[in-house]
Amino acid sequence: MITCSLDPKSRVTLCDQLFEALRAEIGAGGIKPGERMPSKRQLAQHLSISTATVEAAYGRLTSEGWCESRPRSGMYVCERLPGAKAVAQKEETPVRWDFSTGAADAAHFPYATWARLMREVLSEQSASLLLSGDPQGAPALREEIAGMMRRLRGVDVPPSCIVLGAGTEVLVSALVALIGRDRLFAVEDPGYSRVRRILVASGARIAPIPLSDGAIDVRALYTSGAGAAYVTPSHQFPTGVEMTAQQRGALLRWARETGGVILEDDYDSEFRFHGVGAPALRALSDGEPVVYMNTFARTLAPGLRLSFMALPPELVPRYRAMHAACSVPGFEQETLRKFIAGGYLERHIARMAVVYRGRLAAIERGAAELGLGEVAPCGAGLHALLTVGGKTPAQELAPRAAKAGVRLTRLCDYGVMQMERGGERIVLLGFAGMDEAEIADGLAALRRAWMA
Repeated sequence: MITCSLDPKSRVTLCDQLFEALRAEIGAGGIKPGERMPSKRQLAQHLSISTATVEAAYGRLTSEGWCESRPRSGMYVCERLPGAKAVAQKEETPVRWDFSTGAADAAHFPYATWARLMREVLSEQSASLLLSGDPQGAPALREEIAGMMRRLRGVDVPPSCIVLGAGTEVLVSALVALIGRDRLFAVEDPGYSRVRRILVASGARIAPIPLSDGAIDVRALYTSGAGAAYVTPSHQFPTGVEMTAQQRGALLRWARETGGVILEDDYDSEFRFHGVGAPALRALSDGEPVVYMNTFARTLAPGLRLSFMALPPELVPRYRAMHAACSVPGFEQETLRKFIAGGYLERHIARMAVVYRGRLAAIERGAAELGLGEVAPCGAGLHALLTVGGKTPAQELAPRAAKAGVRLTRLCDYGVMQMERGGERIVLLGFAGMDEAEIADGLAALRRAWMA
């Protein structure tokens, strides 16, 4: 069993301490390439820390190429470690088709309009843009965002409750400090692994809660003792399921009866292809504390690092007391304000919804024609789920795809606990980063890799 010294009083989080210790142990040869790592539960008990801390450290080891997760087998040290990647780089197949969920569309970004608005902001030469400004963000921009939320999501909140941040990660970290690290944060399982890691890195304790009919299991939420719950109700990540009205009511009732805080991430709700979406939880709340979060990373571009949240009124004074400045530069805030006020954002969203609808159709059509498997119905969002057919072993799906130049992830990659059988054969196909022709070529590459 691995033994390392962890200091809970250190300014460095336990997650970071454990990650560095494990990485050093692997780098020094104490744990050999191909060797199985201790289970999360075993290591947590041995070191007297939470399984969430171990899960987050293992997640970093995986994302940085030190370890790999093998379904129904455990965590293993990679055969080829990051230090050896520079030597072997020429042997690796370059990514030609990117089906990852983090890919973005750069071809349709409104460069000319954005550049013109930036020049306008520069020509105004406002000295206020060079100052730290309001800690929640410029009041004029928050006014525009409030109007946008009413029009697009039916969420009616005053601008005084809106907070701007340089990415969802910044806002989640701020919420941990605002709500309190003493609370247990429930997260969906499977769910957005990046947010899990941010919560743990920010000092929070997390409780993975399984899904029930595609939404967080509220009965398990009651028994978990959690004081906050991070959810993606409009388009659950990664399953893509939309929370029903009954499930939303049960979740709001949990918040009302327990005093829990709901963190609602509405990350790609703007793109809907079938039917009418349910209102946001914040729009349905009647005094229950719901923090509504959204980002411009999906609607515009991830590189802009622009996100926002709407706090319950009672949390606003505490937020202002804890923050002296907004993390988004004033120059970018004013450009975004002009972009929303001029109607450019909503026109861009409408245009991209047509583009993405065509790409989703290309995935559905290509998967059927090539006999890759069954694509689950996708009413919204920017990724589809494909249950892969054929006889290729589940553990070989991702490696064979990578060897063919295709980047993708599997549903089981996003779970903490043991998933139901079948999740290892479901892959996520993000379609934001490729056009229809590229999607068709990428699916053909998968056909050759999996069905040969």
